[in-house]
Amino acid sequence: MSILQKDHVLGAGGSAVLGGAVVGGLGFAVGGPPGLVIGVVAGTAAGALIGHRASEAADHRGNIGHFEQIYRQTRYYVADMEWRDYEPAYRLGLDSYRTHGGQPLEDVEAALGARWLNQRGESRLNWEQARDAVAHVWREMDQGLREKGRH
Repeated sequence: MSILQKDHVLGAGGSAVLGGAVVGGLGFAVGGPPGLVIGVVAGTAAGALIGHRASEAADHRGNIGHFEQIYRQTRYYVADMEWRDYEPAYRLGLDSYRTHGGQPLEDVEAALGARWLNQRGESRLNWEQARDAVAHVWREMDQGLREKGRH
């Protein structure tokens, strides 16, 4: 399971509709129109939560999927760059966080810059551009772990 959440609109939305219909129908059968209203509200909320969790569990992209969804909206996004340009930088951020998380990024930045030259593959980002993505990963991982009580 990933630390960072991704948007699962279809999974959550579809489950919300189904949950609202099923529980609303049961509520109507038991309590008439008031039961219908209560059932639809409760079923929709429960369905959305269950759908989101199921979609998150089925999403095999892990933490990288979070960044794939948002990279174009970041302040450091460079026009005309594509996911294939940013993915290696986010992967470097995730990999380096696993081994160096908890340390200031500045303490390992020189080593990461050297790794970038070997791991960038076909990415058109230079280290200064990739560094922003790596730093973003570290901030998001710190925040995600704090929210889950693991940091």
